Amino acid sequence: MPSDPSNLIYIVDDDAAVLHSTRFLLESEGHEVETFVSGSELLAAFPGPHPDLVLIDHVMARMDGLEVFARLRDLDARVPVVLITGHPDPGIRSRARAAGVPLVEKPLAFDALLGMLAGNRVGTGVNLQP
Repeated sequence: MPSDPSNLIYIVDDDAAVLHSTRFLLESEGHEVETFVSGSELLAAFPGPHPDLVLIDHVMARMDGLEVFARLRDLDARVPVVLITGHPDPGIRSRARAAGVPLVEKPLAFDALLGMLAGNRVGTGVNLQP
C-alpha cells in the first residue's frame, strides 16, 4: 500500500540504473517522478511545475549536486533538496551540512528515503517538511 505520496519528485543522476530503480520505487509508492541526466537539464525545467522534492546526485559531469542546489536557490526555487552520493567523504558531508542539504548515500537506503518523504526522521535524522 503506497504511503502518503508527494505530487511530484525530480531525480537528477547521470547513472541510468540509479534513475531507473529510484523512479520505479517512488512510482510504486504513488509518487509522480520526472528524471534528469544532468544539472543543466534540471535547471532548464525551472520555472515549471513545482516539484515537492528534488533528489540530486553529487558527482556528475560539468556541475556537481551542490552547484545545482546553489543555482536552484539563485532561481529562488524553494523546493526541498536531498543530495545523493556514492562518495561520502568528510568534505562533501561538511559542504552539504553547511548548505543545509540532507545527504543520502548510495546505494540508496530506500526505507530511509521513503521515511524522509513521509516526513519522518527514519535513518537520516532529517525532516524535509518546509
